[in-house]
Amino acid sequence: MIEYLFLSAGAGGAASVLWYVAPAGRGLHRYVVPRARLRADVVRLEREADDLTCALLRVTTENTALSKDRDTARDALKAARARITDLAEQLVTFDSLCAENTRLRADLENARAIRPLPAADDAPTLPQGIPVLPLSEAPLAQPPTSD
Repeated sequence: MIEYLFLSAGAGGAASVLWYVAPAGRGLHRYVVPRARLRADVVRLEREADDLTCALLRVTTENTALSKDRDTARDALKAARARITDLAEQLVTFDSLCAENTRLRADLENARAIRPLPAADDAPTLPQGIPVLPLSEAPLAQPPTSD
């Protein structure tokens, strides 16, 4: 049963194709587009081609300008990275100088510090005969007397 259905559909399709394509003067291949319409299509398509050419040139110009801006930004980025590297080296140098300055200040403060001398009772004084006492036990200085 289904075979007959497919066979009839196939025969109907073949008949319709023959009707539209047959060279008997009634086929669609005989339809001719008027020349005026073809000329109008050519003019319209040439206008569209001109518009697309202008759009392409505009986009190309914008692309060139953006490329120049990108190159300028890339050069500025390269310069900024070089500057950052230089500043990082300066910062390392500055940190080492600060550490050295702190060390030198500590050494200076240690050198300026007044501490009582340890009493060494059994150690002789040099030169002989000069009494050495801790500051807390030292006599107060006497003003010189005029003779």
